Amino acid sequence: MNEQHIDRDGVCIAFQDLGRQGAPAVLLLAGNGCSSSYWPDAFCEPLLQAGLRVIRFDYRDTGASTHRDFDAHPYDLDDVGGDVLALLDTVKVERAHLVGLSMGGFIAQRLAIQAPQRVASLTTVLSTPDYGVMLHTFCGGPAPTSNLPPPSQEWLEALGSLPSTLTPEEFLSENWRLANGARAPFDASYWRGLGAAAQARGNDIHAGDVHRKASLRTSGKDLRQALRGVSVPALFIGGSEDPIFPPGHADAAARAVPGGKPLMIDGMGHALNPAFFDVLTSAIVAHTQGR
Repeated sequence: MNEQHIDRDGVCIAFQDLGRQGAPAVLLLAGNGCSSSYWPDAFCEPLLQAGLRVIRFDYRDTGASTHRDFDAHPYDLDDVGGDVLALLDTVKVERAHLVGLSMGGFIAQRLAIQAPQRVASLTTVLSTPDYGVMLHTFCGGPAPTSNLPPPSQEWLEALGSLPSTLTPEEFLSENWRLANGARAPFDASYWRGLGAAAQARGNDIHAGDVHRKASLRTSGKDLRQALRGVSVPALFIGGSEDPIFPPGHADAAARAVPGGKPLMIDGMGHALNPAFFDVLTSAIVAHTQGR
């Protein structure tokens, strides 16, 4: 699997560096609580075949990276961004094409704002320029400063109605089923297998809660104004059935970035469903090639 590790101030970050050294590098940033297992080989392979170098990694508290008590060792999303920059230094990549999913897309936007010299292009998938909207709904965080739509009430009620008798594996699969939405196909066995692969890497079932704590500690959750200074090519991909960041979030980010491009995928919910791998990877390849 080409497993490698870096140490950043006592925190071990596990990663895989795939493809030809010296090729244009795509760095994948997963969603809240998700390790690199959630960027499966079937997603990465078309990027590699297009001549890209693909780097995927485990966030703190996921996969084979360091797991620690958050209250004893708190951090925020800018610390996670620092992990990304340290990783790029380690693999000797001066500028990477950042592709971020959900929380990963929010972190990628922060890096494009804070370290533009390290970013060749920006692509977010099922993400938002104002993470405060989701945090306010989920965690009771401060009221958001934008008028972007909140997570779907119907989805929240369905999530809250999941039986307490479900096993952790069943609960995870049902979580993805609800996030996927009703219009796209859903293969429960695929998601159970993906969850099992993540757990085999050491994924912590509480990582999602930990990452929300890190997000709450992060200042400047509404990036719309700061995004006006982003000059790298930027693509913002949304899903028409996304219950967490409904249509409007990707468009708002695209409007904020000069020359930002929105792409709405019909039928896609808040899940990296294999049914959409072709359209997603094709869009990412075209974007990294300046098309």
